Amino acid sequence: MQKYKVLKEDNIISYLTNQGLGKNKVKTLVKLGNIYINDKVVNKLPCLVYPNDIIIIGNKINDYNLDIIYEDNNYLVVNKKCGLLTISTGKENNEETLYKIVRKYLNDKKEYAFIVNRIDKETSGLVIFAKNDKLKSLLQDNWNEIVKARKYIAIVSGYIANDGKIDNYLYEDKLTFVHSTTLGGKRAITNYHVIKTNKKYTLLDINIETGRKNQIRVHMSEMNHPIVGDKKYYSKDNSLNRLCLHHYEISLIDPISKRLLTFKSAIPDIFNSLFER
Repeated sequence: MQKYKVLKEDNIISYLTNQGLGKNKVKTLVKLGNIYINDKVVNKLPCLVYPNDIIIIGNKINDYNLDIIYEDNNYLVVNKKCGLLTISTGKENNEETLYKIVRKYLNDKKEYAFIVNRIDKETSGLVIFAKNDKLKSLLQDNWNEIVKARKYIAIVSGYIANDGKIDNYLYEDKLTFVHSTTLGGKRAITNYHVIKTNKKYTLLDINIETGRKNQIRVHMSEMNHPIVGDKKYYSKDNSLNRLCLHHYEISLIDPISKRLLTFKSAIPDIFNSLFER
């Protein structure tokens, strides 16, 4: 869900274009009923916006408890809540997962759900579903070439002064614990940018070049700056009663249209609370 506060009168297409959305994308979002002004859906163009109007992009309300960021005939992009499995682990058949919810939502519309990417249960943020198997295969088979950006927001314990890059190899042991290794493993690259800090906590904007299991969590922990709420990787601070890691942006080349698609979700408001104290 993207949220904007209008500062001056404008046309909604012009306003959102200046926020980085393409003109055609804005028209598509209006057609899908995914743009709201002051909680009222925008259902026709042209449309003016005025100072102090609140614009929200996304499917705010549905009967499936889904925070839908974007949807068209090929894609469904959802903002997963913290604590919800992306897909079943196979341990319990009755466990709730994002995939089950999305499958029900799309099946009720006579459409299909094919999951493209996954994020940890404890992590919130963007998950992409393809509506046909061909698109899913095109995306997954060429994922490293197609994906241009995978961005996360994280709150870590301690003070980090400068931006940095971690480039090493990760290995998952028999206990499903991931750690750095000098023997074998898979290469993992994490870039981080310091947004703000209050000495006790640092807010990081993270862009990963590889998508290894628990990659960001391991890299931050091994820097002695574990993500707040990450008990598995040695965080002793659970101030917000959740893992403070959110997947807020992903950009990829659509393998069919060859267009660059960028999907964004809002950073959880609760993240700011640790920097207001």
